[in-house]
Amino acid sequence: MNQLRNCYVFLFNSYSDWEPALAMYGIANFTDVRIVTFSFTGEAVVSGGGLNIQPHISLDEAMKADIDLLILPGGEAMENGANVAVIPLIKQLLVQQKTIAAICGATVLLAQHGFLDHIAHTSNHPGVLKLQAPGYKGASQYQQAPAVADKQIITASGTAMTAFAKAIYQHFNLLEIAPLQFWFGFFDHSAVLPEMSAAAPFHFFYQRHETNYAGMISLVRTAIKDVYQEAVNAGMEICGAPEWHYRNFDGKPDTVFTLDIGLPVTTIKPVAAPWHCETLPAFNCVSMQHHGPWEQLADTYGQLFAGIGMLNMQVTGYTREQYLRYNFEQPAQNITNIQIGVS
Repeated sequence: MNQLRNCYVFLFNSYSDWEPALAMYGIANFTDVRIVTFSFTGEAVVSGGGLNIQPHISLDEAMKADIDLLILPGGEAMENGANVAVIPLIKQLLVQQKTIAAICGATVLLAQHGFLDHIAHTSNHPGVLKLQAPGYKGASQYQQAPAVADKQIITASGTAMTAFAKAIYQHFNLLEIAPLQFWFGFFDHSAVLPEMSAAAPFHFFYQRHETNYAGMISLVRTAIKDVYQEAVNAGMEICGAPEWHYRNFDGKPDTVFTLDIGLPVTTIKPVAAPWHCETLPAFNCVSMQHHGPWEQLADTYGQLFAGIGMLNMQVTGYTREQYLRYNFEQPAQNITNIQIGVS
């Protein structure tokens, strides 16, 4: 496993400030990793966006530091040879099996000095890379992808700030940190995103159970059969997937909680006990779809509760699970929509 304790970021005049920003923010706010910025002399630089930045240290001090990750942002200086003084630090870190993460113009600097000749990598365009780095011999290793990680080098194109951050997070297993995973989900279009919404009112036909964890497990493959059968007997028109609604379920084995198991229906009809049929009101919630076996639901719940905590919301103790697709023979195909009530 690649361990990340100290992240260093090289800054120079007119560096492309947006390129490392997402990766740096996630590391700074959701981990205990130390971020250190440095310039050649340690003096202030002006970013491409006009920000006046005072780095923490100089390049000479960085050469003596314990660095696990070096982030190299792009910028014209990276492409025209003005930043070659950082090359000894790159070589030193690679010998130490540390990680270099380069984006946009910084990939050109790596190509100019042979670092990309024998590893999978990407950049802004293979033709442009060859033009800017005449000695580049890694064309056969070039990949048409937003970001590529191979061995100890991560590369990305200049428009791939999100993919660049994700490649860094994955390289160091940082997406195992639930708050970081939740926060990054809002930027990562390949992820299943959490949503904050008001679920609309709907008609619900159900049976109520007062049970504990063991009793709940015994209902998994039996209770919904009774609900379907009774709904048909009562002439209900079913209009949605099965749902389980939990009140005050804390996951502890002996805690007794309320569990409503039922189906959305088109109209309200009078029903006899132990059945209920009513219109449920609008429901403020944070929700996310879980893809895969129910045994892994705890992971998705962990992400949601971590995100709710980040947003300083209060949970109501009322949660819904909607089983949009379930397959007991192939549970990897299950799709479960989780809605956690918030106030």
